[in-house]
Amino acid sequence: MINIDKEIQSYGQETKVPISLFDTISFVCDTINKNSCKEILEIGTAIGFGSITMAENTNLAHIDTVELDGNRYNLALKNIKNHNLNDKITVYHMNAIDYLKANKKKYDFIYLDGPKGQYINYLPYLKKALKSGGIIVADNLHFHGMVTGEIPVSKGCRAMIKGLKNYILAITTDNELESEILNIGDGLGVTKLK
Repeated sequence: MINIDKEIQSYGQETKVPISLFDTISFVCDTINKNSCKEILEIGTAIGFGSITMAENTNLAHIDTVELDGNRYNLALKNIKNHNLNDKITVYHMNAIDYLKANKKKYDFIYLDGPKGQYINYLPYLKKALKSGGIIVADNLHFHGMVTGEIPVSKGCRAMIKGLKNYILAITTDNELESEILNIGDGLGVTKLK
């Protein structure tokens, strides 16, 4: 059982800031631990719930995490400082695609939880950022049942759902990747670079 900051979790739920579901972040932490992942990249910091939970429940060495929204970025910095995790977590205030294009580091594990419609655009850069055998866990691949067809796609979500479907197709047909879609949380894509 992982430890979570219930105050950050409650704040996220009350203010509608998207934070990882408990089942999802538990799976992420278990995957990091089982695969002895040390260098982590998170796309979509929000208020720091995911990166703090990963840092406090795994043996990772360091997390780089990227957040575009200024208010969320500042709140994440505050929450990370309050947990005394400044030495383990570095937050970048920028667009994820810009970070990925400039990135030279190699990661053992990438937690993809940023703008859903952009996952497909991130994928070529994510592959370059992974070490051989590295893992990507992408959250919200079911997107509340819209991707799986359980509920109709809202008018404002069509482009995003199309992007998520394209991402799923890409990770499941790319010969360099081994992928599976799990019914955990809101749907997780688990992808390993061969």
